[in-house]
Amino acid sequence: MEQINNQEKINASEYGIIWSQYINDTMSRCVLRYLLNDAKDENTRGVIQFALELSQTHIEKVKQFLTEENYPIPIGFTDEDVTVNAPTLFTDTFKVVYLQIMAIHGLTRYAGATSVCIREDVRKYLIECTSQTLELYDRVTTVALSKGILSKPPTLNNKQKIDFIRKQNYITGWFGKRRPINAIEISGAHLNMQKTMVKMVLELGFSQVCQSKEVREYFERARKLCKRHFHILGLMLEEENLHEPRIFESEVTDSTVPPFSDKLMLFHIATLLSAALGYYGEALSMCQRRDLSADYARMNMEIALIAEDGMNILIEKGWMEQPPTAADHENLAKD
Repeated sequence: MEQINNQEKINASEYGIIWSQYINDTMSRCVLRYLLNDAKDENTRGVIQFALELSQTHIEKVKQFLTEENYPIPIGFTDEDVTVNAPTLFTDTFKVVYLQIMAIHGLTRYAGATSVCIREDVRKYLIECTSQTLELYDRVTTVALSKGILSKPPTLNNKQKIDFIRKQNYITGWFGKRRPINAIEISGAHLNMQKTMVKMVLELGFSQVCQSKEVREYFERARKLCKRHFHILGLMLEEENLHEPRIFESEVTDSTVPPFSDKLMLFHIATLLSAALGYYGEALSMCQRRDLSADYARMNMEIALIAEDGMNILIEKGWMEQPPTAADHENLAKD
């Protein structure tokens, strides 16, 4: 087996991954510092503190990687993007829900990142990040269960048996009698409803405190779309009398004092909307009913458009940091 030399220059995939991690973890550090500052429940404070320590550790490790490669350290998000002592915008209940969904995002990101990394030290680091995020997910899920705020997926109470699909109408869904939704499709709908619900709550809170009218209007548009998607996903479960995840919009306080910069809030929402493309796509790929697949395809297109709108605002305002880019040899030759 070929010996891997950790002193080899990191490749473009690895560079892009750790660069993105720095941006995301500096944002997380800002958010978590604020959430921790006014958290009242001891168990909630414990999981937020653990998540904050992970973000801080990751930031330092990425700095080390980039410094060793003589690459610049991104700006990311700094103390200027957070007002730690701002009044409470979200209750402790929502903080737990938020942290669980962010842990799910982290697990997805690290698993995908590890699969494209070659250099041993980078791989080992990302595997460690995955392990740490699994621990975070386990801890926050335990807290959510203990407080009775976890939205558990539906349970199938009918008698199950081993069988094979025998008719093509299993995949139909637009006309005639539709078969009941299956467990795989339930899983996709329920997870996407949970993630959409978190976006709805953030969009509600952020629209209440942001300074820019343009950004506020964007949050309101995004929330309107997310509410519609939540309804569409809910219908998938409702048709079979299956329960939907709990909505936590009541966990937003009446504060109008911004705890974060408009830049951070807009980046957070735009990237969550972009991430939904992957989760919708995965759910679509596992759907075995055409009407459900069509719903996901349509929602994917809609979420892509509004995510792009958010990115455009970030660019217009000079808030979008450019990722590492390949050399433009054509323009260099002209110079």
